[in-house]
Amino acid sequence: MKFNKLYILLFAGALCTGTSCTKFDVDMHSAYTDDTFPKTPDQFVAVTGPVYTSARGYFGDYFDLQTAGSDEVVIPTRGGDWFDGGKWRDMHFHSWSPSHEVVRNAWNWGFNAIGTCNQVLGILENAEDSDQKNQTLAEIKTMRAWYYYLMMDTYGNVPLVTTFDTGNELPSTTPRAQVYEFVVTELEANLALLSEEKSEATYGRPTKWFAHALLAKAYLNAQVYTGTANWNKVVEHADAVIASGKYNLENDFLAQFMPDNGAQSPEPIFSIPFDPARAEGNQLFNKVLHYAHRQTFDLSVNPWNGWSAQPAYFDLFDDADNRTQQWLAGQQYNSTGQPLIYNGMNIVIDPYGYNLLPGSDFDIGGADEGGRLAGARCVKYFPDKNQANNNAGNDVIVFRLADVLLMKAEAILRGATNGTRDQALEAANLVRKRAFPINPEKHFTASSLTLDAIYKERALEFTFEVTRRTDMIRFGKWEDAMLFKPANSGEAYKRLFPIPATALANNTNLTPNPGY
Repeated sequence: MKFNKLYILLFAGALCTGTSCTKFDVDMHSAYTDDTFPKTPDQFVAVTGPVYTSARGYFGDYFDLQTAGSDEVVIPTRGGDWFDGGKWRDMHFHSWSPSHEVVRNAWNWGFNAIGTCNQVLGILENAEDSDQKNQTLAEIKTMRAWYYYLMMDTYGNVPLVTTFDTGNELPSTTPRAQVYEFVVTELEANLALLSEEKSEATYGRPTKWFAHALLAKAYLNAQVYTGTANWNKVVEHADAVIASGKYNLENDFLAQFMPDNGAQSPEPIFSIPFDPARAEGNQLFNKVLHYAHRQTFDLSVNPWNGWSAQPAYFDLFDDADNRTQQWLAGQQYNSTGQPLIYNGMNIVIDPYGYNLLPGSDFDIGGADEGGRLAGARCVKYFPDKNQANNNAGNDVIVFRLADVLLMKAEAILRGATNGTRDQALEAANLVRKRAFPINPEKHFTASSLTLDAIYKERALEFTFEVTRRTDMIRFGKWEDAMLFKPANSGEAYKRLFPIPATALANNTNLTPNPGY
């Protein structure tokens, strides 16, 4: 993306670093006095920048946690590549433990971000009262609610801390339903104070429409989180976004994910800005591309050749579906259109080429190139030829209108009474018709729009958008068999990840999740 002054202020750097959600190594309160507390919009933005800088970790450790165990991806060992201590194998087979690296890193990211929010709120509360202060406080509380939603979704029962406490008391575990109630209450309470504007000035910051989208998402999963469904609330908040008139579906599905994406796109509701030099962390292209794709996309680095689609997931896509363009499979070419050659081998990506080596538990590659060519590669976030030091400039979308439309349709099918089946059909078909603009026979009908159809449509629409694990759990699919992995129907406790061993060792007030 292109950075303007606001983005540079927002993402310039962090106020602090931390190791827990209550204890930090520096006291930022001492850096401010009555004369230096923020007063101007730029000063408020500068103080709050670390909250948004933290968001970039959403596309790192948290993306890995949510994605690597789902049916959309497999990350096998390819010869000597991607073994990484077996951590990807454990994610794929759902055999993680409280000591797992990805489990630990995502936890640390989320609670450091929450701690940063609490610290910034502590600073801002002492600033002079103003409309700017009230809006900024609402924005940071909304971001904190989002971070807590992410932690609650993955770990369930987590510590709930809302102040920056420099004392020695350690927080205890809060039940998942109570954390959920905090999230929705906090979002509802701050809605009126958030900006309604969709522009460069609010891009990368939470607006009223971000809060509505997050509330719709939270209510969509309320039955999972609390045992009690709330489908009407999903429709209520989805309708608020739709009725705002601020958002439209992007005509070209993939345009909103390109390296030059940004505030100009009509569909995203909330995005995290990335830049190769000033907002690093988007390295997804490296994870998915074969080494030889350096020649395809005129890259200055060799990609890492790892993540690829499971065959059953790839097979969900219809050749006539515009979204199929996000996949690389078959004969590959360099940037001049010539067949791609690497180490003397013609590079042909085989979506079905997964074959475990004899005696191996997850090695498909061996020492030759065969296994390294297995699996379709997703380039939804199109490779950025201007990447620097393995960092791309594509902004990462957290919420967009298509998700809101499909959430509304699903909630109505599940029993919401403040919407009709005709409205569900209309909402779902807005998404479907973009994918099949010249194939009306592929559009939903009153009889074909079912919950199973919605589940499949979400797979087609949201690959690598950090929705699949949550969708699989909500639809009762998380324990199903998938490539190499047998069904694990007796392990419903793995719908939550374990509280990391390091967190339990550092805080004896925390309670391990059941089953771990």
